[in-house]
Amino acid sequence: MAKKLYKWTGTLTEPDSYDSTIAPPAWYGNNLAYLDTKFAALCTSDNDDLAATTSADDKNWVKTSSKQARRIRKECQKAIRKEYAIEDELEALRTDDSTVKTAIANIVAVYTAQLSALVGD
Repeated sequence: MAKKLYKWTGTLTEPDSYDSTIAPPAWYGNNLAYLDTKFAALCTSDNDDLAATTSADDKNWVKTSSKQARRIRKECQKAIRKEYAIEDELEALRTDDSTVKTAIANIVAVYTAQLSALVGD
């Protein structure tokens, strides 16, 4: 199973039905989706321009502005707040408390990996 980030303009037509062994698509909006290559082959664009993209701008949009990215960021913030109050985090930055900063960085790393997975990085 190979999945890639795809982009198109205009209207994309999804297949009426497809083999359930194909991984389900992740639709992000802004004409971007993370699709299995087999699923993408079954789709058509009215501008005939559905193509895999490696554009840093496209990847950045998915990681910052998609609904999925906003959910991941919110979960990250909740995980940090579960361990540290905002005052604790700010104090760690002011006093250069490496223990707290490292702990927060470890929490953030988990969610950063999830953001990267949205585009296959």
